[in-house]
Formats: sequence, C-alpha cells, structure tokens
Amino acid sequence: MAQFRPDINMRLCIGGRHFEFVPHPLFPKDGRKVFVVEGSQSFTYQVRSQITKRLYALKVIKPTYRSEYVALVVETVNRLTRIPGFSLPNRICLTRVDHPDLIKTYSDLEYAVFMPWLEGITWSAFMQDQAVSAHYTLQQACALAATVATLLYDLEVLHLAHADIAGENVFLSADLRYVQLLDIEGLYLPGVPLPPFCSQGSPGYQHRNLGPRGQWYTEGDRFAGAILLTEILTWWSPHVRAVAGHAQTLFRPTELQTDISPCWPEVRNTLWSIHPDLLTLFDHAWFSASLTECPDFHSWHTILLACLNGM
Repeated sequence: MAQFRPDINMRLCIGGRHFEFVPHPLFPKDGRKVFVVEGSQSFTYQVRSQITKRLYALKVIKPTYRSEYVALVVETVNRLTRIPGFSLPNRICLTRVDHPDLIKTYSDLEYAVFMPWLEGITWSAFMQDQAVSAHYTLQQACALAATVATLLYDLEVLHLAHADIAGENVFLSADLRYVQLLDIEGLYLPGVPLPPFCSQGSPGYQHRNLGPRGQWYTEGDRFAGAILLTEILTWWSPHVRAVAGHAQTLFRPTELQTDISPCWPEVRNTLWSIHPDLLTLFDHAWFSASLTECPDFHSWHTILLACLNGM
C-alpha cells in the first residue's frame, strides 16, 4: 500500500472526476514540490480539475487526528447550508465506504476532506498586512464584527461550537463582507462521544481555565470569540495597531486576562468609543473565571447590530 507523497505527476480520481496537483508557486519546475500548507492537524494540498481547471483543497488529516469523527462533522456541516460562512458547497469526506479504491491505494487519505479552494486571506494575515490594515475603517470593522458575531450566534443557538476560533481560522472575502470558518473538523457536536483530540484553542485566544475537554463544548467559542471580535472592532485604530505592532494576534498568550498588555488600555478605550456596551462585554469575558461566564454571542450580535444601525 503506497504512502501518500504526491508530486505534480500524480492524478487522483474522486467521485468519477480526475484531479492533478498544482506545482508549488516558489518551485514551479520542481516536480517534487506541490502546493501544500501544513497545519497543526493536517496537510492541505491544492489540486485542480483536469477538465475545468477549477481549484480545490484536499485536506489530509494527520494520523493522530484521523477518525470517523471527521466524517460525522462533515456530514453535520453539510446539512447546515442555511448558515452563511459555515458550510461550503461540495465538501466531502473520503471514507472507505464511499471511496474504497482510493483509500485502498492511499490509506493516508482516509477521512481526508475535499472541498473548493478559497481565494483570499485570513483575519490573522489581514492584521499582519500593514498596507491593507491602514485602509481599514471603523464602519468596516463594525460590519465585519457583526457578520462574525451572527455566525457564532447561529452556531451557539444550535448548541454547536467551532472549538478553535482564531484569526487564522477565519477567512475573509476581498471586500470584507463575507467570512468563512476554516478547520471545522474539531467542531463540538452535542450528544456524541469525545473525538480523539479536544481542542485547547490557539495561542492568543485561550482562556486561562480550560479543563481536559478544552473548548469542546457549547460555550467553547465564547472567550476566543470575544478576543477575535475585539481584534476586528479595534484594528481600524492607528493607536491600537501602533501599540500591538505587526503581531498575528492582538494579545500575546501571557497577556490574556492580565493588565500587563500595552494593548489592553488602548483596546478598552477604543471599544468604549464605539459603544460602551462593547467594553462591558469585553470586560466580562476578560475577567471571567470560566468559558461559561463569558457573554453569549446573542449579546454581541445585538449590540453590534445597534452600532451599525446608529452609523
């Protein structure tokens, strides 16, 4: 049984369609180097249809995180097409039942996720782009924050949680009007057995008091979501950007829930200038003893819509 080590000459047949691997943009003539992005739990390859040339992502899960739970998550998410920014069309999980020949040839592709390739940048990449950030406005910030809060509220109503909300897992459209959550494979699903790994969150977004289940429960997104919404709401301010520098996150892990961060007073002042209730929500999350004490996303959603209506 061959190990999965693709090169640009490899072809895959998925659902009766044939796909080829895309060369790495930095090494276009080196057949050994394909376009791949490594994450903590997966390798994501860029592939394209041999007929239409449309681009797709093939997300190969690393062995430690590979399980039927991924297939269960994909099946659940595919039913939630009414939630903008959550469900991608034509997302499939490769299993032995549905793709026996492919998995027999490449066992590493079991529970890999195949989906459309997204063009754009993540929120963390946006923060690190000085030129783009300089043109970010207060109105854009409130609109984008309202979009994200609505998405997280929609999930919480269904007792779901992404479980790893972070800037690198939020994909932005070029006009900042639409978002897409990435890395949904660790999604919290109520009433099912624990997955092999429960997310502890990402650095810069982690509550100080996380138990063995980490962020894997209904309220699991509340603290990380509060930090993400705060980043989105305050990054338009030149003062906040100057104090934060060119960081990937607004707060360093050691600064969370303390008063030692140079950003903390500037962030609080900026939130208050937009709407005093936003500062109240941030403070409640910041000083919370647990994730369940953090404000729910209905509260963020309501106040952000009020901010937009008042503009």
